[in-house]
Amino acid sequence: MTGSANTSRTTSAPRRTVAAASFGNVLEIYDFIVYGIFAIPISKTFFPEASAQNALILTFLTFAAGFLSRPLGAFVLGRYADRCGRKKALSLTLILMALGTIVPALCPGYASIGIAAPLIVLMGRLIQGFSAGGEVGSVVAMLVENAPPSQKNFYASFQQASQGIGILLGGLMGLVLAYFFSESEMVSGAWRIAFFFGLLIGPVGWYIRRSIPETSTFQSQEKSSRDSFWKLFATNWLALLAGLSIMVFWTVSNYLTNYMTTYSVRELHLSFSNSYYSLISYGLVIAISSPLVARLADKIGAKKVILFGAGVSAVVAYPLFVILTRHPSVETLIAVQAILGVLSSCYGACASAFLAGLFPTSFRVTGVNIAYSVGVTIFGGFTPAAITILINLTGNNLVVGYYLAAAAAISCIGVLVFHKRSARF
Repeated sequence: MTGSANTSRTTSAPRRTVAAASFGNVLEIYDFIVYGIFAIPISKTFFPEASAQNALILTFLTFAAGFLSRPLGAFVLGRYADRCGRKKALSLTLILMALGTIVPALCPGYASIGIAAPLIVLMGRLIQGFSAGGEVGSVVAMLVENAPPSQKNFYASFQQASQGIGILLGGLMGLVLAYFFSESEMVSGAWRIAFFFGLLIGPVGWYIRRSIPETSTFQSQEKSSRDSFWKLFATNWLALLAGLSIMVFWTVSNYLTNYMTTYSVRELHLSFSNSYYSLISYGLVIAISSPLVARLADKIGAKKVILFGAGVSAVVAYPLFVILTRHPSVETLIAVQAILGVLSSCYGACASAFLAGLFPTSFRVTGVNIAYSVGVTIFGGFTPAAITILINLTGNNLVVGYYLAAAAAISCIGVLVFHKRSARF
């Protein structure tokens, strides 16, 4: 009986670790996704309606502002995780995420409190961004430091898979609300239900995270190895640059999806309800294919899989959007998003382990956080606003294809130049 119990605990421990690491990641991406997919009703709620176009741009800039606080969270919470433990950091980030999520759910609109409304929402996005900045590094460290040597990519892929689940939940929530509420009711406040739903994830994830042990890799590191930040930064600055180059395509591809509901409505002239199918298809493909792709990467090498995902994306991104704009239907939208989802999985499923392998244990969470957060801030958070502005300036709704292809090409170069540095795993 004792042997059987020990085997059961040994088998269940990795599953608990994956679940604990994934819950907060689901909430993070879900919150950012629902803010993006409900950008139009949010713009009408929290910003003056003198110009619908300006209100929408301000909404996306407020969305992007949440990314400005990510580097600060990456540093503060990263150092906390590298000094005090991954488990403690994961519990703290989830509490902060819940605080950031409750703001848009409860904040009165511009018609009620005027300029205070967008300022309060901005504060919520900053809190959300701060917590998200410390989330990814701790998640990746928890996953890879608990993984068997031959399954590092597989375990780390659940960071990407959990993002797919968050995107899927966001799309399903949009579809359900669109089914039960008219567009006028959505604008009037039905969209807030999505944020209340997100709050349910927080307590469950916090409870699970409290129940898992600290990683043995962190516990076994020598106290003397925990050097000052500046010493570690000086040693790992090239690894940070490598990590930043890896983040370009990863973040653009993920946050472009966040923009696709707006793109579908404004540029393809599809209904709100139809636009959510793009998120559902993309999120479902990411959630299912990421672990499968990572299994393959553990067998044949992550470099080949990563380059396939980014390289093919660089070639097909523009043609896919040409097809989509010439045949703007739900079926075409789902097909394009599914193709992009597979390619994004090939890249993102292996990118987490790649990032973790760039840094030593004493700097792993901080290093991953900084590379991820700076990359997301520059290349991801401003993607919706940048594409909206570029389309307005050029009058060409195909710039989105150029944008994605350029990001994929940049990351291909980064992988080719820096892949040998990711050798710790």
